[in-house]
Amino acid sequence: MRSHLYAPHPSPRSTSGIALLVAGLAVGSGCVANAESPAAAVAPVGFVPPTSLAPLVDAVEPAVVNVYVTSRQTMRVDPRLPMLLGVPMPATERTVQGQGSGFVISPDGYLLTNDHVAGDADTIKVKFENGEEYTAKLVGSDSESDIALLKVDAKKSLPWLKLGDSDTMRVGDWVVAIGNPLGLGHTVTAGIVSGKGRVLADEPLNDFIQTDASINPGNSGGPLLGVNGEVVGMNTAIIQNANTVGFAIPAAHLEDIVKQLRDHGRVSHGYLGVHMSPIPEEGMKQLNVTSGVYLTQIEPNGPAEGAGLRAGDVILKVDGHAISDSQTLMRAVAGLRAGTSVVVTLQRDGKPKDIQVKLGERPTSPGN
Repeated sequence: MRSHLYAPHPSPRSTSGIALLVAGLAVGSGCVANAESPAAAVAPVGFVPPTSLAPLVDAVEPAVVNVYVTSRQTMRVDPRLPMLLGVPMPATERTVQGQGSGFVISPDGYLLTNDHVAGDADTIKVKFENGEEYTAKLVGSDSESDIALLKVDAKKSLPWLKLGDSDTMRVGDWVVAIGNPLGLGHTVTAGIVSGKGRVLADEPLNDFIQTDASINPGNSGGPLLGVNGEVVGMNTAIIQNANTVGFAIPAAHLEDIVKQLRDHGRVSHGYLGVHMSPIPEEGMKQLNVTSGVYLTQIEPNGPAEGAGLRAGDVILKVDGHAISDSQTLMRAVAGLRAGTSVVVTLQRDGKPKDIQVKLGERPTSPGN
């Protein structure tokens, strides 16, 4: 079960060194390396493990904030309660407090956090590592990508972090997570990139960076940083009861979302208007394809119907990018803005066909 890293308050909701592994050739009885054997796998020449991450932390921590929110929740109360128990009707609203993390992305006070931290908050306060506190305004948020943009008026330039190139991060690269886990305040953990392109069932529009840097409830919205100090991701979720299996939204996903939130206060996600099914191996053979998704239904009056897509078509590519499964198609389409024209490459009746589709606006509870 996946758990967000948002920590309600005052009862948080639960949901280092380097080991260098050198693979050598065994030398022993009956096993002797010869001139044609490949060389043993060793670390590159000049590789020096860092002795401390403290200089990195000192540089970036001033731009990381603790986020504190309050929101009103409506309680469901049986209207017969006063009559049955002879007591006054209790309040139907209560104030709930929560906490998370965030980081500044520009000196004029724009900050990023998760939508599930601040998207529905009535009040938002941010606290810097030096103790300074500010009331933050919600500029805009997007529940589909779980990203929220905040703004504080500090009346001075603030320390800020640069969004880096998450696409070039490799499995095994060192990363540092900073945030406010369990309400403890600024906490720093380190680990590596454990995997890339991870997909969580209830967040299909993101493909996450997986890390083993220890993160917990309250880390939501905090930065995942490379050793150069640039943000490679925003910590968002964990596997419940497994605090070394964490997930961060890649910086590459953050950039376009930030621009739309800053300019419009909302995010436009593309929408195709199809229902689809994965193709089993035997179906691949019958259809003579190696990948793709099978369209089971076309939404009436949707973009796909207007462009001429049909049930029974197999979508192979979108703008030249291979579609391997339903998740890939959803991310390819929703990652583009409504109104964007794309070329959908499909197979129909055993023949390839290119169809240009103008994407619509993804509804709140869409198909695809």
